[in-house]
Parts: sequence; structure tokens; C-alpha cells
Amino acid sequence: MRARLALLLFAGLLLGLPARADTLMTDLSQRLIAITSSFTGSSILVFGAVVADGPGKRDVVVVLRGPDQGIRVRRKERAFGIWVNTDAHPFAGIPAFYAVASTRPLAQIGAASHLARHQIGLEALKLRERDRPEGEEITADVLPFREAILRLKQRATLYSPQVQPVTFVGPSLFRAEFHFPSNVPVGSYKAEIYLFKDGDLVGANSSALFVDKTGVERWIYKAALNYPALYGLAAVAVAVAFGWGAAIVFRRT
Repeated sequence: MRARLALLLFAGLLLGLPARADTLMTDLSQRLIAITSSFTGSSILVFGAVVADGPGKRDVVVVLRGPDQGIRVRRKERAFGIWVNTDAHPFAGIPAFYAVASTRPLAQIGAASHLARHQIGLEALKLRERDRPEGEEITADVLPFREAILRLKQRATLYSPQVQPVTFVGPSLFRAEFHFPSNVPVGSYKAEIYLFKDGDLVGANSSALFVDKTGVERWIYKAALNYPALYGLAAVAVAVAFGWGAAIVFRRT
């Protein structure tokens, strides 16, 4: 309901805008995803409007990503009948979640240079080694580790291999829906919206989104994060208390 009202508001604003150049206006259906004990996943709607100036083919691409994290990828090989770690590569700035939506296939929208510069699509996503300077090309020996990250993220449903649709509602209004799985990491996310005209990037917007735990789950999460030693002692004490109580009950029966 809120998204529909916002789309109507965008439509009203379009009537009062002068047609000087293409204008891109965007928003999110919600900016906070609250994780509770009953959380099974959630969805958000990215919507907006395009004020077109003159003829031309226009496309909208939405990239939802975040939060960045460090990952160490290890290679396992069989030696003397057992599997052992033989090589490891640390990566930095890896988005924990990544998904893309567009009006058409990405290859038909813009030049590969535009997609690579803004990391639009899994093929253009830059997974950089921690100790490697930014902008340096990935060497052949690192490619299997990059592919392993993509494969593991897709298996965990945190990276979407399919490009989701961006749907135009009339000539100007558009919308795209994204789904967060139940294992979505907490942190800060960003929705990046790009407007292409005849293959050229002519506009861009971004909106922040937060995923956080609420209620008792938030208190436990913060306690484990900020006071790990006390949290560990408390967990052991609770386990001992439950074990002692269960032993007394079963002894009496």
C-alpha cells in the first residue's frame, strides 16, 4: 500500500517538472529490515520515475549490495589419503549480498565498460585480494578462488545468478522487487539505480538500507559481539544449569 501511494506521488510530481534533461527519482518501500526470532526472509520494493527528455531507448538497472566483508578462501587437495588445505587467498571488500534487476539483459543495455566501472552484474563484480592494489587485474592463479566465492555465495542464496526484472508501470514509473533470505547478514546495504539512454549512462541514484536484529535477538547479538568472554561464560553457565537440572529430574524419575 505504501509503495502504491509513493508511485502515485511520483506521478503527481512528474506533472510539475520541466522537461530539460532526463531526470531519475527513486525510493525504497522500507529502509530497515528487522530480524526477529521468527524471521524467514523479507522483500523490498525499489521504485521510481523517469522524466524523459526527447526520444530514445531508456533502461533502468538496480544493484542491491552490502555489507562488505573479508573472506579467506582455501584450496583443499588430497594428500596421503586425507584432504588438507594447500593454498589460501584472503579477499577484502566482498559484498555479503548481491543482486541485480534490469529492464533488459545487461549486455543489451550498456557498454561493457559502463558495467565494469559500476560493477553491474556478477561478471563485473570486483572481488579483490586483500593485499592486491585496487584496479590491478586478477591473475590466472586467483580466478579459481574468485569462482569459488561466487559459487558459495550463490549456494547460500546470497548472490542471485539471475537478473531480476525492472517493470515499467506506464511510460515513466518503474519498480523492482528484491528478496532477502532468512540468512541475510546484518549491516548496511545500498541500492544503486542507474538510468541508461541508448546505451549511455545518463543518471544514477542511491539509497541506504539497513538489516538489523531487534528485540532479544539484538541484545544477544550485541552481547556476543561486544563482550565475547562474558557471553561465553554465560553460555557455559546456562548449559551447566540446564544439564544439572535435567540430571536431577531424571534421577527422581
